[in-house]
Amino acid sequence: MKRELELGKRINGQRFLLPFDLVTRTLAIIAIRGWGKTVAATVLAEEMCEAGLPWVALDPVGVWWGLRVNPDGTPGGYPVVVVGGEHGDLPLEKSRGPEIADALLEENVSCVIDLSGESKSTWRHFLTEFCERLLELRPVVPRHIFIEEAPEFVPQKPLGEQKRSLAAVDRLIRLGRNWGYGATLISQRFATIQKDVLTQCENLLAGRSIGKHDRDAARDWIAEVVGQTESEKKAGKFMESLVSLESGVGWFWSPQWLNEFAQVRVRGRKTYHPGETRTVGQAAKQIALSDVREFVGRLRTVLDRKQRPSQVHTAVPSLAVRKGQAAEAAASSAGALPRPTPEEDRLRAENQMLRAQNADLHRQLGQVKAALDAVRKVVEPEYRAMQKLFVELDAAGAASGADAAVFEPWKARLGDGPAKMIDALLSRGGELTKHQLSTLSGYSISSSTFDAYLSRLRRNGLIETQNNLVRLRVP
Repeated sequence: MKRELELGKRINGQRFLLPFDLVTRTLAIIAIRGWGKTVAATVLAEEMCEAGLPWVALDPVGVWWGLRVNPDGTPGGYPVVVVGGEHGDLPLEKSRGPEIADALLEENVSCVIDLSGESKSTWRHFLTEFCERLLELRPVVPRHIFIEEAPEFVPQKPLGEQKRSLAAVDRLIRLGRNWGYGATLISQRFATIQKDVLTQCENLLAGRSIGKHDRDAARDWIAEVVGQTESEKKAGKFMESLVSLESGVGWFWSPQWLNEFAQVRVRGRKTYHPGETRTVGQAAKQIALSDVREFVGRLRTVLDRKQRPSQVHTAVPSLAVRKGQAAEAAASSAGALPRPTPEEDRLRAENQMLRAQNADLHRQLGQVKAALDAVRKVVEPEYRAMQKLFVELDAAGAASGADAAVFEPWKARLGDGPAKMIDALLSRGGELTKHQLSTLSGYSISSSTFDAYLSRLRRNGLIETQNNLVRLRVP
């Protein structure tokens, strides 16, 4: 299993590695068109896939689906679900951002949201509601959010609906780490990203940048994030080289988290890059995506379940709704909408009050979580010691309370992989850590297969999981 994420190599040839903690950190990747920004971002996504760290990419460019394809165009790559776009496994619906956020966190799947076939209005509406919903949820497994074409959502001068998308991304960047989210903003220019959001990004990967306004914005990031105590020599070296950096070579600067300042050559992708420049006269590759039907099926099941209440409501609207619709239609034909009734004003006020109460409850839950985290740090050593003791007792011969014969029909029904996991749990008293289960069943804990078999057992009520423990349940 990978222990670190490999972005590429330093100029001296040494591997440049980043901790897994990058998944909950903030990064800005900024360089002119053609430098390799998407390559750098997808390299990090590849590394996260291999490490078992889930992520989501919001992709208005329409190239991230290539993570499902080998470099030569044959099926391969990583088990990533694509929503929307020409290669979508599921259609993209403008209003379903919150439901997709729910489903992705519930099923723990990496996903590309391909926005390339939609209008910019749809981009912003979907991203806004998706990010707002993420911050209402607490993921069991931390995850990273990649945002291509960041200035479309967090522009220097927001207008209209851009104000909502700016507020949503700003909250994700500022508060996401508290709830288990990290984010990467990807842009061609420093100057077009809203300054307050950019300076909240604690890490920077900067490639070639030639405009004066962009270099001025880069100086602002240095002044705000690096601070006055940092060596002026580094800042001078950084600014002088921005204009001449070759493609794929950039500065990774992490002044606070890693205390790192290094020039890095980003490694090549292990998957297909649809945006790669093709030589004139060269034939286009025949592309075939890898099969992720199992993951798509899991997501579709969750999405269908979450859609039913809204469908019922839409199919049979209440009398009040029907009256309101009729009144609006009549007023529209007359050229103006009627003034709200006292009852409508009362309902609107109650709705606003409930929203405020809901926001307050979320803040209180955040405070409780912080207190619980502090308690956990204090008692965790004792908990780990007791956990190890009980695992050793089970391994020494503690008998399982479950009758193995009960599970035989399930083993035959679910297949070899889940059957091996059931046998491993039965052999050790019905409870194992995930690492022990991985060793005994023969499936790597970082593989998608391991997660898929666990999910299958959980859906059928045969196991329950708590943190790193897996317990067998009698069906």
